[in-house]
Amino acid sequence: MHGFGLLLVAGALALAHEPPTCPQGAEYLVTITSLNGACAVAFDGPSLLVCAPEQVVDGAQSQVMRAAVGDLDPTLWPSASDAVEGAEVRPPAVEPERSAVDLTVDFAADIAVANDGTIAVADASGVVRLLMRDGSQQTVGAGILQSPSGVCWLNDGVLAVSDRRLSAIVLLARDGTERARLGESQVGDPSGLAVSTDGSLYVTDRLRDCLWLYASQPDGTLLQVGRALCERGANPGQLRAPSDVAFLKRGTTGCLFVADELNHRIQILDLEGRFVGFFGMHALIPRQGEGRIHYPRSMAINADGTLIAVAEAFEDRVQLFALREPPNEVDPTAGMSEFITSHFGSEVGCAGDLLALLDRETQGVALLDARTTPPIHMAIIGGSGALPQRFGEVSAIAVEPLSARVWVADALRARIDVFDTVWDRRKQPVVDMFIPQLARSMDLGACSRQWDAVAKGVLRRVPKIVDIAFDPRHSSRVVLLDAANAALIFTGPRLRSALAEPLPDAARAPEELAIAADGRMAVVDPVARALFLRGADGGWTTQTALGDFTLARPTGVHFLGGDAMVVSDAARDACVFLDRNGRARLLGERGILDEQFFDPEAIAASDLGFIVVDRGNHRFQRFGVDGQWNLTGSMGRYYDRKRRGSPGAAPASTPESRGTRGGAS
Repeated sequence: MHGFGLLLVAGALALAHEPPTCPQGAEYLVTITSLNGACAVAFDGPSLLVCAPEQVVDGAQSQVMRAAVGDLDPTLWPSASDAVEGAEVRPPAVEPERSAVDLTVDFAADIAVANDGTIAVADASGVVRLLMRDGSQQTVGAGILQSPSGVCWLNDGVLAVSDRRLSAIVLLARDGTERARLGESQVGDPSGLAVSTDGSLYVTDRLRDCLWLYASQPDGTLLQVGRALCERGANPGQLRAPSDVAFLKRGTTGCLFVADELNHRIQILDLEGRFVGFFGMHALIPRQGEGRIHYPRSMAINADGTLIAVAEAFEDRVQLFALREPPNEVDPTAGMSEFITSHFGSEVGCAGDLLALLDRETQGVALLDARTTPPIHMAIIGGSGALPQRFGEVSAIAVEPLSARVWVADALRARIDVFDTVWDRRKQPVVDMFIPQLARSMDLGACSRQWDAVAKGVLRRVPKIVDIAFDPRHSSRVVLLDAANAALIFTGPRLRSALAEPLPDAARAPEELAIAADGRMAVVDPVARALFLRGADGGWTTQTALGDFTLARPTGVHFLGGDAMVVSDAARDACVFLDRNGRARLLGERGILDEQFFDPEAIAASDLGFIVVDRGNHRFQRFGVDGQWNLTGSMGRYYDRKRRGSPGAAPASTPESRGTRGGAS
């Protein structure tokens, strides 16, 4: 983020000589709160529809909510920044009233409204749900779709559906018949879609950090091969994990709005992907304030082009902004990196004395000596880029128990890199960037073509490895969790041969794998909201709850010995801890202190218990095998005594950090 503000100013000045035709900024109006996991929005006349798939954690009857926003007319009030002395300043907007939409959905991923009022909801379980104006419902796409992530009505009433597992965009008629398929062997992780007035389709690709343009042909059909717009980066006109796109026509000019998720902003582009403007700046800590943008997931623009709604699943909210012609002023805190010492993301690996953590923003894998409290940072593997030993999108990390080799799966390049890590453990650990040495790089596409499992029809696509585990009973046995094929791949350290086994049919988006000492395996799936357990005999069972706690969005799992285990649940902002006697309890709660979480994800073993990646707080926390907290850590900030206000903390003064800096992590 360094220099980001200056780059945005430069981009805006470069366009200043031309009359603005697209809005270049937006002014905050109001926040709609308590929308658990708000991941998609769409305007339906004077109301706003919101997909909130994590509402189930509170027992809500529907995952689709309706908010009345018709009274939010930004043209009625002067902007406070433009008001002259004595002029009436706009009163604060009131949060709109909400109601549930009567539509049965397993996991609402996206929503769109047709010209005739038909509501389409992309259900990540593998279908699209339709709700007509008369209240009747219809399901389409069964047997065609696998993991829908976005939905859009084309100008002729055809549905365009992006599918993450198919890595394609499927066009469906109203009766569910497949009309065409776009982007096969081209797109990586398609998500949001928007159609322009000429019928062209724009699709965001979170994996390839770009927009795809599928141009409309004279006969009204779409080109099956798209053209990429934009590139990876943080500068104006560059994208990082774009999650949604919206189209707006101003006069004769078309404008694109892009939810630039990992750059924490909404970018405004012309139809060729050139930078026009932006709004929103990174919320440097969770729940920092209104008007800031934190992991934007979806957007919608109202019919007259005056309002834009931005859904932030991590913040459980939707913010409404008034679009405006002049660009926003650059936030003075842009680039103030001292607020954040690390962006530890969803991946973690640990074995013995070595802890490996992913920095989601940089795609670097941090190596820490885990023998001490606090762990000491020693080196970084990789980082974002196209050079050798760099990564496109790290999707899994693991550390071999005996050799301490670090395995890194790169979803963008479909490969696994293995690094030797050698240092003198008799000496005090120090920063040494030469500790990791690339031992081998394995191409998953080439490997899968040679594996016996291909002939058996299990691996129909190039594997996307989302977790790596080592069987404690077989030192040379590696188990890969493959999200693209919903399968387990049993292989060796060089991937020369393999057997594959499909996960249960209910699997939708498997995310993490754990192996117990006796050979049992566990896979968590946040879309299926389930824990799949594989016995030592190879038989599968499915659990949707641990004890009295229903799994809402399970994201991490770890065996603790015997029947004890822990499952992180990002929807609850807590972990479900199952002890050896089969008693379940919640571990942690929502917050920023110790034994508190925002979006807990991956879990890894540690000699001192287990480690949970607290992604929303950009850190990790460590717990003993009994579930007792013993450490909170980020890069340079560590606490081994609970701070005041933490669950179970003594009412004493806040302890100083055990690291190079003070304050909260």
